[in-house]
Amino acid sequence: MAKALMALFVALASALAGAQTLDSLSGNSRPHQSVAFSGGALTCPQPEVLRVPQSIFRQAKLKLRLMNLLEESLLDDARGIVNIARGKEIRKLADKLKKNTD
Repeated sequence: MAKALMALFVALASALAGAQTLDSLSGNSRPHQSVAFSGGALTCPQPEVLRVPQSIFRQAKLKLRLMNLLEESLLDDARGIVNIARGKEIRKLADKLKKNTD
């Protein structure tokens, strides 16, 4: 679970960093940031929206679910527990991902 959350955090951080780089390249300056550092009144900027295509979102959601199941499976294997239903779900998700990438 922690690995999946870390992967999601890294993906979001890289997406935000890329968006900031594109914003700075476009020449869009943010005057409210300079005011915040100079001790002036703080203002809340408009929230930025990051749009992800549905196909990428679905694939990321499948990968995250598969990673969680694989981690749970590894922990259960270490304890000597066998979960057949989880194994079938792992196979099903892996097949879906394989079919989507082909």
